[in-house]
Amino acid sequence: MFKKMLVVMSLLAVMILPFPVQGAAGETGPKQAVEITVNGVIDVLKARADQKSLSEQDREGIRKAVSQYFDFEEMAKRSLAAPWKDLSENQKAEFVGLFQQLLELTYGNRLADFHNQTVEYGEEFIKGRIAIVDSDVVDADKRTPVRYKLVSKEVGWRVYDIQVEGISMISTFRTDFTAAVNKDGVEGFLTDLKARVAGMQTEEKG
Repeated sequence: MFKKMLVVMSLLAVMILPFPVQGAAGETGPKQAVEITVNGVIDVLKARADQKSLSEQDREGIRKAVSQYFDFEEMAKRSLAAPWKDLSENQKAEFVGLFQQLLELTYGNRLADFHNQTVEYGEEFIKGRIAIVDSDVVDADKRTPVRYKLVSKEVGWRVYDIQVEGISMISTFRTDFTAAVNKDGVEGFLTDLKARVAGMQTEEKG
């Protein structure tokens, strides 16, 4: 079950991203933007030469599909929570970059496990600056509920959390990061995170 949840979360964590503000005529709302973004990544996955893995070309296609919408800073900030305010501007920039790499290394490879699942969308809820888009990932006879939580910024809607079967991606990272900061302090946490990302990159190349 945990492995299956990670596969679903991997698919959505990399695919379901921020969007332009809803309101004026012609502007894209959260639900429509989620659909457009997901479809773009699914197109990349379906077009793979090797349906069992991801080539560097596939990875770059996914990056291009999501990079302009994914708010890495917002997700990194919410994942670190209170210690964020203790970081210098340089440390914040470093942490956001490391967090972005961690997301790709943690979830990116699992996108290779996507094979013809479909995504069905439910209701869209907007209250002030917060929006929620509900959906289900359908695989054979199993339906996995997925909820996207977005915040409205000047540039538009930005996803700040993804919940798969009620489990929050941001909360999961926050638990991990909080334990590390409590143990090693902010400086130690950043040093360890840098080493962790470097190790994952080496393992991936090997």
